[in-house]
Amino acid sequence: MLKKVIGDATLYHGKMEDVIPTIQFDHIFSDPPYLYIKTHDFDKEFDEQLLFENAKRILPDNGFIALFGRGTSFYRWNTCLADMGFVFKEELVWDKRYTTAPCIALSRIHETVSLHTKKNGKIRRSKVPYIEQKQFDLESIINDIKRIKSAINSEAGLNKIKDYLQNGNYFTEDNRTDKHCVSQQPGILHPDRANATIKSISGGMNERSLIHYSEKSILEIGADHYKNEHPTEKPVRLAERIIALISDPGDTIYDPFMGSGAFGVACINTGRKYIGSEISQEYFDIACRRIKEAYRQPQLSEVRNA
Repeated sequence: MLKKVIGDATLYHGKMEDVIPTIQFDHIFSDPPYLYIKTHDFDKEFDEQLLFENAKRILPDNGFIALFGRGTSFYRWNTCLADMGFVFKEELVWDKRYTTAPCIALSRIHETVSLHTKKNGKIRRSKVPYIEQKQFDLESIINDIKRIKSAINSEAGLNKIKDYLQNGNYFTEDNRTDKHCVSQQPGILHPDRANATIKSISGGMNERSLIHYSEKSILEIGADHYKNEHPTEKPVRLAERIIALISDPGDTIYDPFMGSGAFGVACINTGRKYIGSEISQEYFDIACRRIKEAYRQPQLSEVRNA
């Protein structure tokens, strides 16, 4: 088993089964073999029970295990985690904006991620830049512009905007509650809608469970897919957004099935420590190269999603 340390990233060329008993980490974030792609040698069976037992043993009580998945294997993993006492926290759906299987009867354009905590971990509140969050929803952007315009054209609305910009008063004067909202606590103040829109444009929007994300425009997506260095490679920015929900800067994240190292690059970009294991020599070498390249990039003055 080969071990290579690059900055705060520790990479192992070896099987997950050999690596996980020897390391310590705060969270697991991975894209395991789904065990249905029979034509690719990377989609190999692994010891699921050993993975989850070691996750249970090593993770702190507030640690997370976040897994991409699909089909029978994915639902089995979720059931196994629940049976072992892990607490389900959330399910994310990645809207890829394109299909990776154009020949099948149903064009599949999404992938799913489940978030479980060992005991008492909490989802972080993560802000996503307004344009990144709404880049595929032009109608919503137009409606936001209309809402601000309508407020400006009203003396009362304009005064509320001025009060927010000058004094930070964000909420309306009334203390309304929605009796039909099962997830809302009683007595929560409602923000003024125009001010809420201005705040989201300037300060970003809360991450959503449905993530619309593509690194390329619609015209470029199909061709770009074939430039990936791994057949099931995930976008680095997508990984950054998920990492921001389950961890804090300085935390250590373990990826048992590292592939070409996209999650490792995401950890570097967001100030997390990274441990990855990969059985393929080819993909291990690619991951080492990508992580070295990530460390050569100019450091941001602010860690993204910190």
